[in-house]
Amino acid sequence: MNRRGFTMLELMVSVGILAMVSSLVYGALSATLSSQYVVMSTQERYHAGRVAMTKMTRDLTNAFISKHVSVMEKNRETLFIGKDNKVMFTYLGHYRWDTESPESDQGVVEYYLKSSSEGKKLIRREKIIIDDSPDKGGTEEVLATGVKELEIEYYDKEAEDWVDDWKAELDDTEPIFLDKSAEKAHELGKKLTGMDELEEFMLPTRVRVRLILVDEEGDEYPFESVAEIRLTDAFNW
Repeated sequence: MNRRGFTMLELMVSVGILAMVSSLVYGALSATLSSQYVVMSTQERYHAGRVAMTKMTRDLTNAFISKHVSVMEKNRETLFIGKDNKVMFTYLGHYRWDTESPESDQGVVEYYLKSSSEGKKLIRREKIIIDDSPDKGGTEEVLATGVKELEIEYYDKEAEDWVDDWKAELDDTEPIFLDKSAEKAHELGKKLTGMDELEEFMLPTRVRVRLILVDEEGDEYPFESVAEIRLTDAFNW
């Protein structure tokens, strides 16, 4: 019986063909995985940007300020402090998850950038109790990472132009006291200091936000939105 095996040349040709096919398959698979990673990374950037802009727009739309001051709540002062790269304000958009918790739909929200080893992050800080320290306390939430730029502008209705800063605090107006003794003390303080009545306690009609995210390759993802503030005048009733 005549038995024949593979020659050395045939084995070498077979191994070469197998190596070539394996290399082609690996290249195609690697390109597919790389493309999938790029697509997923891009989707994550766009998703983070859209979520951040939606939250900022919604919160700014619900911003409010009030002239009311009482003895029992003398430290409860509303405000709106806006800079070109951060903003802090009282708003009516807090959702009460726990019905037993002593909270309402009011709160303080701040948006700002924080640097870290991974780059700049967009932070949303919320404080559910309005007090005399709005810039302290509360809970922080990271809305987006890899932030290159955050630019905020405020529309001045009287000047009919956009400005980079906006300040509205009780010092800018004549407060309405819910307690007669507090009102008398305030009137006495006005006489002693010669303070005149101010009427600059109001909100901008619109806030324009521009956010730019950047990925590992340096590609930029710009987002822009304009929030229409509903309650521009302070509560005085």
